[in-house]
Amino acid sequence: MTAHSMIRPFRPADREACAAILTRAGRRAFHWADWPDFDGPAFDAVTEDEHILVAEIDGRIAGFVAVYTAENFLHHLYVDPDVIGRGLGAALLDEALRRFGPALSLKCQTRNQPARAFYRKSGWLEDEEPGGADSLGAWLFIRSPPEAA
Repeated sequence: MTAHSMIRPFRPADREACAAILTRAGRRAFHWADWPDFDGPAFDAVTEDEHILVAEIDGRIAGFVAVYTAENFLHHLYVDPDVIGRGLGAALLDEALRRFGPALSLKCQTRNQPARAFYRKSGWLEDEEPGGADSLGAWLFIRSPPEAA
């Protein structure tokens, strides 16, 4: 994270910026798929009943994480492609664990090698067996590190 960045709870005024990040980052992550455009209502639909944190750089939304706390499930973690590599993803992941953990899990597409490497570097553990398949292809569960629990 940079000196002029922060993580805070989502506010309704953040929805369009988060929707744009979901569109751009999703297209990059799932380059093999037909990834949709997200607007505010579509963002609301895919994050319904989730607790959302946003990362800001110089007052601009640069990423978000959304957790469905009823199932300890990290559903979304996306960073604006223009600011990848500044530690925002790791900071969002750490803050999600701190606020909503200690034990969280997520689904990750098996083809999404950059995301899988990111979670491994963060100490998260992949299940040995695939979890299933959806419109983006095969996926597996990844779980927060045992020391977080």
